[in-house]
Amino acid sequence: MPGPLIILSATAYEQQRLRDGLQQATTQRRGHRVWVRGMIGTRSVVLIETGIGAVNTAQALTVALQVIDPERVLQIGIGGAYLGSGLDKGDLALASEENYGDLGVVAPDGWFPADEIGIPVLSADRDYYNTYPLDSKLVDNSQHILEQSGECVVQGPFVTVQQCTGRVDIGNELAARFNAICENMEGVAAAHVCTLYTVPFLELRAISNRVEDRNKDAWDIPRAVQRVQIAARKFIEAL
Repeated sequence: MPGPLIILSATAYEQQRLRDGLQQATTQRRGHRVWVRGMIGTRSVVLIETGIGAVNTAQALTVALQVIDPERVLQIGIGGAYLGSGLDKGDLALASEENYGDLGVVAPDGWFPADEIGIPVLSADRDYYNTYPLDSKLVDNSQHILEQSGECVVQGPFVTVQQCTGRVDIGNELAARFNAICENMEGVAAAHVCTLYTVPFLELRAISNRVEDRNKDAWDIPRAVQRVQIAARKFIEAL
């Protein structure tokens, strides 16, 4: 019998709808994080609120993987769409890979990725630096499941940053650097840890804003939070 599905989100807000719909729900604290266990359809799930940022995510997921042997890890949440992606508020995006957006070297002649340092960030089946590819068959199958459930989802590279991009020029630079469609603050940490533990990983986000000169009045976080949880539930029920 497969293990439970671990579902990560940075905040309780990004998973509250799923929590409210759980059957046989129980709540506990593990590793200073809130875990909510229960059933979605026939699937056993563990919803974990990690806190924002890469360090919080890595700590929360590492604790979980020390005690749970999951079928897979699914990270859900909101993200900012790069302007050339074609994505807009409320759209769904599925990661094909995750990237450390601000890990590397800044030199007089420009920015260079972590390869420039010469020390792998992770050595596993190979050496990893900025980029953590997700299993392409798993991602393609997940996109198919979502589309069969009536959702439209765009697949592409994601970028994880530790400062939200609020300038068009920087957003465009990050998008070009990684050929990316959106950014977030946690995904690469989860992808990194799942690579280390050889656990299948997926990341699904709904767009709350476009990456442009910062204007919070143009954001729609409630819509994005609702959209990603509706899609996630459909996905889990269809597995």
